[in-house]
Amino acid sequence: MITSIIIRALLEENSVIITGLGTFSVKKLPSTIKDDIVYPPQNIIEFEYSKDIEGFDFVSKLSKWEQIRIDEAQARISEWLNLLEQGLEHNKSLFFDDFGTFSKEPSGKIVFQSMLVSQLNVENEGFEPVYILSQKKVQKPQIMEEPVIDKRIALVKKSKKRDNFWFWAVISVTVLFLTALFLKDTFIQWTQSNFVKNEAIVETEEDEIDTTAYISNIEEDITPEIVAHDNENVENKNNTATNLPESKDIYLPYQSGKYYVIAGSFTKEEDALRHIKQKKLEKYHAKIIVQPDNPRKRVCVGVFDNEKDAINFAAQTDKNYWVLK
Repeated sequence: MITSIIIRALLEENSVIITGLGTFSVKKLPSTIKDDIVYPPQNIIEFEYSKDIEGFDFVSKLSKWEQIRIDEAQARISEWLNLLEQGLEHNKSLFFDDFGTFSKEPSGKIVFQSMLVSQLNVENEGFEPVYILSQKKVQKPQIMEEPVIDKRIALVKKSKKRDNFWFWAVISVTVLFLTALFLKDTFIQWTQSNFVKNEAIVETEEDEIDTTAYISNIEEDITPEIVAHDNENVENKNNTATNLPESKDIYLPYQSGKYYVIAGSFTKEEDALRHIKQKKLEKYHAKIIVQPDNPRKRVCVGVFDNEKDAINFAAQTDKNYWVLK
């Protein structure tokens, strides 16, 4: 693909000229701080549109790396440029995986927004955004002056509290002692009556054994039905736990020469499945494209034998859809 050749050329040189399109170059962005977050440095692709620019070096590199003739390399670049211009006539933007997005302004100028290309950021690999704590002013606690209290008044108050404590302690002990003497006979009668009841309970335990065995037999007959009913409820809950489609029949192998209308591209399978469900793409028999050399999960809503039919279908269905060749 032309975009991968452009990235490979940018690894050797700072800029690449595409005749009739413009110049691609590598722009180094320094680390920045925004909203108490330190973002690491990164390298992106910058594009300058120029319809009249000419350059032969990229054609030569494509011919060398793909081991094709110069005229074949030039024809392949021209074909890619025609596809890019035709796609922008029917869509607001065209997205190229692991490269970036092209769009066209009302004036006819083509602009490009780069992705974070991993091949160009090997030197920054492993850097992650870092959160920083904003320094806040520490307020010194105000020292309150203690009011001056007359020592004689404090001693009088402590003495009154101590006298009140012992007064109520003596009254409480006296009340408890009198209550114990009054309830002595009642406690003895209650103990004797409980002893008689316990003897009666021991005598009736043998009669209750038969009843317990009968109840246990009934419970053994009912328990399997209850367990089976509970298992059915658990299975029903598990079956309704998610509304996402099963992924075993959702994949579609990629075939060279076919044209696929793509409704979304994701890094995780569950995100692609959720996108199909949320956008109600089952009516298009949506599938996930499988490419051996690409881990992206692309949601496909149509497969065509020629590019024109694929572009027309994408434009009529949703202007944000694009065509994968």
